[in-house]
Amino acid sequence: MKCQKCQMREATSHMTEVINGVKQELHLCSECAAASPEFQAMKHGMDFGIGDFLGGIFGGKSKSIAGESAPQKMVCPDCKMPFEEFLQKGRLGCGTCYSVFRNRLERPLKQIHGTCEHIGKVPSRMGESLRVDRQISHLEQELNAAVMKQEFEKAAQLRDQILELKQQNQEEA
Repeated sequence: MKCQKCQMREATSHMTEVINGVKQELHLCSECAAASPEFQAMKHGMDFGIGDFLGGIFGGKSKSIAGESAPQKMVCPDCKMPFEEFLQKGRLGCGTCYSVFRNRLERPLKQIHGTCEHIGKVPSRMGESLRVDRQISHLEQELNAAVMKQEFEKAAQLRDQILELKQQNQEEA
């Protein structure tokens, strides 16, 4: 597609604007886009970094409005990392940070990943133990449901399975 302004070079920048349901598209080459006030205004509005992105997701404030109010300072007791530093860097300092910042991380992580429970790969040296723990947890949920439905025979079978798995887990440890 040719540039809509100079009609000579290939269009490399594309902008779509919808105002009151009316769609306008602008296709410009890089030279015409550099001189275009529309593209310059759009480019200025997109000047943000990882800190601004994480601040939006995890409820922090962007750099431009950070000085408006003094939010409570959350700091990890182990690595001494403040939550604001996580918003800027995008990385937590240590494993304890997950516990300390849990109330600020849980809801956005659930929205992003669908869960806060790790379901990915597990190191082989502890994989079997973790698998058994998850199986016990699942059986305990089934046991509670069976008791609520007053299915006591099924509940007794589930209880026996749980006890057997817990005993195996203790023997292996």
